[in-house]
Amino acid sequence: MNEGILGIDVSKKDLSIALLLKTSYKKCKIANTREGFISLSKWLQAQGMTKVKACMEATGSYGEKLAEYLYEQGHQVHSVNPACIKAFARSKLNRHKTDEVDAHLIAEYASKNELRAYKPKDPSLKELRSLYRCLQNLKEQYTQVSNFLENKDCLPKSVEKVYQNLLKHIEKQIDTVNVAMDQVISSKESLNQDCRNLQSIPGIGKITAIAILAEIPELSSLENARQLAAYAGLTPSHRTSGTSLKGRSCLSKIGSSSLRKALYFPAIAAKNHNPLLQSFAKKLEKKGKHTMVIIGAIMRKLLHICFGVLKYKTNFNPEILKNNP
Repeated sequence: MNEGILGIDVSKKDLSIALLLKTSYKKCKIANTREGFISLSKWLQAQGMTKVKACMEATGSYGEKLAEYLYEQGHQVHSVNPACIKAFARSKLNRHKTDEVDAHLIAEYASKNELRAYKPKDPSLKELRSLYRCLQNLKEQYTQVSNFLENKDCLPKSVEKVYQNLLKHIEKQIDTVNVAMDQVISSKESLNQDCRNLQSIPGIGKITAIAILAEIPELSSLENARQLAAYAGLTPSHRTSGTSLKGRSCLSKIGSSSLRKALYFPAIAAKNHNPLLQSFAKKLEKKGKHTMVIIGAIMRKLLHICFGVLKYKTNFNPEILKNNP
């Protein structure tokens, strides 16, 4: 046997590994470092494994380096939503939660499900993602400090001065990040063109275009726009069962909160000012849909349009939207 299922529980310092075989499994623990990755390759070779189906939870930056390393080594890599693993654990009535148990659970989940293949992001997009998230953090800090100054009359002058200086410093850092994002985009013509094409969509401004490029996965790993909407947690979640349960439909929200957040205000602007999406919103209003349901539907529609614009490398064509209300 030269293939196996590799379940990986990722933490900041360590990686718990479970190699699932036909009738048993083997385990090990390695450091979450480049040296640890190399030792993992040697361990797999010692087990007679030339290629594995590796699966890990999407846990931010902690597992990204390992995923890239395994991909470069020719292994089949999958990064799954932690909610999937949690639900799978509940279905098995698991009563224990340790790194070792989780690694085995992830391997078992991968053996029983068809998973979307992982593909590393382009280095320029990775840098853009880091810059965009840095920008959002700086904006949150700016808002927090501004809130402290709302009642500055109650503050000692010394404290007020500290906050004022801090605001100026954050403003400078925001400007620095904005310049850096512009440089990343202009450094690659295809990325620059994608950014311009996204901005041709009514309601999508420059920062939203950057957010979309930064936060979506590699487009080649997606088959259609619905998969992208599901990645963002923008697909509807229906709550009906027999005659006893008839709950309201809502967004699943099982996906990228950063991407949803980036689309929220553009959707509100599109609902109020974009003639094409205004008519779409009115149709939903006539059906008695709640305002937040309508905004969620517009967010999903905007993301579908973004998928088409990026996939076909073209500007937005309003005629397409008119023919597909």
